[in-house]
Amino acid sequence: MKRLIILFLLFPVMIFSQNQATDGKTDSANFPVQSVRNDSFDLINLSFNEFVSDIRGKTLEVEFQLESKLDFSQDYYIFIVATYEKSYHTKSSFESPSLDDPDEIKLIVPFPEDITNFEYTDKDEKGAEKKVYIKYPKNIKSGVDPLTGKPYKLDDRLTFRSRHLSIYRKNFVYFNEVCILIFDSDEKLVYRQVYQVKQKPKR
Repeated sequence: MKRLIILFLLFPVMIFSQNQATDGKTDSANFPVQSVRNDSFDLINLSFNEFVSDIRGKTLEVEFQLESKLDFSQDYYIFIVATYEKSYHTKSSFESPSLDDPDEIKLIVPFPEDITNFEYTDKDEKGAEKKVYIKYPKNIKSGVDPLTGKPYKLDDRLTFRSRHLSIYRKNFVYFNEVCILIFDSDEKLVYRQVYQVKQKPKR
């Protein structure tokens, strides 16, 4: 098993507006640029691990813990979106890159593993509709614990783990970004952060 380097993105990342319609259509103008944090919990002990699990491909494991700051339990819906995306370029260090551009996502493997939950319809330059992937679920209530079929319940501390397989194929690529999305019981986005994943160079 190889330990990967986690490089926290210093750039702000894009979120889907909470009042955005989830009918499968999207408009880039409706994507404000920011990360989301809250005072209800801390996300700690985050790690990314790489596995060559079988002959099908390479697997990225995402693991972290949520530590509650409240005196009562809370339910959460959790999604992890692992992607391979093109490098982002800016003209200067003062300019934020255009993150989450649908055309930049070349590989996407979410957890839970329903990729259709991240499929949207956009329009190309000629006005024709096309399918794009956006790192925001259409069905928030699908982000449940697969062992219970219910939202994740956080009392004091919760350990979360997901795995994402990149299948061997022509022009094989491996994940270089991970987006963590956490929603509360009212389906409000309470945590969103994007991390860049870089592998250690081979010696």
